Amino acid sequence: MILNLHGLNGSSHNTNYKLLLEMYSEDTIVSPQIDYAKTSPVKIIDRLKQYKDIDYIVGNSFGGFYAYVLSNMCNIPCLLINPCITPERYIPSLVEGYAFTDELVYLMKEYFHNPQPVYMILGMEDDVLSPAYTEQIMNVTRVWKIDGGHSFSGNRQFYSVFKEGITEIVKMT
Repeated sequence: MILNLHGLNGSSHNTNYKLLLEMYSEDTIVSPQIDYAKTSPVKIIDRLKQYKDIDYIVGNSFGGFYAYVLSNMCNIPCLLINPCITPERYIPSLVEGYAFTDELVYLMKEYFHNPQPVYMILGMEDDVLSPAYTEQIMNVTRVWKIDGGHSFSGNRQFYSVFKEGITEIVKMT
């Protein structure tokens, strides 16, 4: 099973989900719709841990943060796309009145390590999250730096790299 986590204000049927559907059957992909702005990060993680038989996780932006935490909690490899690491740096300015910054800090403190393979795709023109900062603080198995901003919808280079990343994860699981 593959767990796909969309970004802040995103859709469970995001670009990553559509690319996964080109590679796998729908019944092997779990892609929940999550209201990150109004739900406690600890509750989100607790809900995500209930999915069983997950082989790897794909996470985009803020979903990349949750994919990373869950990967470390459950020993599951992940593919992060423009991950929101560290979220306490970004989310309070992106979500007015965000009430869960302390929980983000807690999760980062507890789970910011890399026991599992972590693959990452960074859009080097991302104007929402700093790709240079993310690359500097993350210790990953492999990183792809590609042209593009925060969203990769319609980006053919991303499609190719995404499929390459998934293939690498599958080889090792």
